[in-house]
Amino acid sequence: MAIPASRYLFQAQSFVSDDDGPRLEAALVSARFCEQSGAPYPEQVHEMVRVAYELLEVDAPEVAAEFGPPNV
Repeated sequence: MAIPASRYLFQAQSFVSDDDGPRLEAALVSARFCEQSGAPYPEQVHEMVRVAYELLEVDAPEVAAEFGPPNV
């Protein structure tokens, strides 16, 4: 089962830089909306999930290993 995009984004919140913080927060809100409504993720969510996974690989490798690469 694929990990929802919102889980990657949520886990990466504490590791994100100030520059990417607002973009990650907006992507998290968008991802949660899409997951609730069944709508496809917009490109912004895809982009920020990749950023989130890269952050997790460095700052929380155990979480990155548990989740695996995003499939969104």
